[in-house]
Amino acid sequence: MPAQWRLWLHPQLQRLRNLPSILAYSLVSLVCPIRPNSVIFVTNRLGVLTDNLKFVYDSLDKNQYAVTEVCLPTRTASGWTRLIHNLRFVVAMAQTQYVLVDDFLPVLYPLRLRRGTRLVQVWHALGALKRVGYSRQGRGGGPPSTSMSHKNYTDVIVSAESIRKDFAEAFSVPLQTVHATGAPRSDLFFDADEQDRILEPLYDAVPQLKGKRVILFAPTFRGGQKRGAHYPAKFIDLDRFGAALGDHDLLVIKMHPFITDPLPIPPAYADKIIDLSSYHEFNHLLLVADVLVTDYSSAIFDYALLGRPVVFYVPDLDDYTRHRGFYYDFDEYAYGPLARTFPELLSALRDPQVDEARLRQFHDKFLDRCDGHATQRFIDLIFHQGPPIAVDVDHWNSDS
Repeated sequence: MPAQWRLWLHPQLQRLRNLPSILAYSLVSLVCPIRPNSVIFVTNRLGVLTDNLKFVYDSLDKNQYAVTEVCLPTRTASGWTRLIHNLRFVVAMAQTQYVLVDDFLPVLYPLRLRRGTRLVQVWHALGALKRVGYSRQGRGGGPPSTSMSHKNYTDVIVSAESIRKDFAEAFSVPLQTVHATGAPRSDLFFDADEQDRILEPLYDAVPQLKGKRVILFAPTFRGGQKRGAHYPAKFIDLDRFGAALGDHDLLVIKMHPFITDPLPIPPAYADKIIDLSSYHEFNHLLLVADVLVTDYSSAIFDYALLGRPVVFYVPDLDDYTRHRGFYYDFDEYAYGPLARTFPELLSALRDPQVDEARLRQFHDKFLDRCDGHATQRFIDLIFHQGPPIAVDVDHWNSDS
């Protein structure tokens, strides 16, 4: 098929796949008014509100705002299940003033937003690491320029001023709709009382964490889609890892939510290696971690706020850079030692150190609005300011 036909066809297919939702949203918009101060928090990630959505939800005055939680099925659910939930969602959305979302949500994008609705992308990751959305054009996995995806956000929030342009590119939205408020969930790392409240039940639930040097192994997934997500078993040898752990070491495994196949833990090291991949609140695990081992995960941004050591275990760095790509040279992210091989990883974990100068540079570039007040800054911007900047709707009207 010629390239120009593929470009034309993509938005038509988006409309067709979501036609029932488009019709339901349009009909309700015609007959029902928007309810003032109504808010929907919507996610299709983990089945519960987490991270940025949860922080804003907990902080919003429920006496002033009518708040609804919507947890849509993931893309692996059956078509009928997704259709029913999507219809319920868009009917409610058509009557809602504020809609907050934290990930890619296909049902949203063919909808022509009502005037007076604010569609806010709070994105689930800090910083700007792996290329996403339209930043992936030319690399595979990204949408064509004619796609409707992401383009109807009225507001996007990011963790630093310097990366506003990266998210404007990723979502193909005007720069002025991207706001450096900081990430609401980052407030946790500045609130000692809240940390104590979180840690007490966590230690009760997982007593092995107490009194140990906790090494948190949290790599991102490989593979382009959720159904094919995996972590290459050849990269990690848990028998050798367990043998290298000291008497006071505990290795905690936290795989990406897309990965469903757990790493098999050797029985001989069951007292030194545990898998907490099913634990929803990743940042709670970061609080107990003395060392983070990761690769291309946005956890490096959250963990930087704690100022603790990170080891970057990147055996496939060249290949990942070529096929997925980063917004900046990987050296700008690596504020800890880089391990290209498994022996290098074990060596780096013997006495990991924090490079304070590099950590400061990293913070200033990617986290300069994360200061313990991001949630309030977000609420002031979105809920206490004037109407949103109008969204360019040319992509709804044009078949070019």
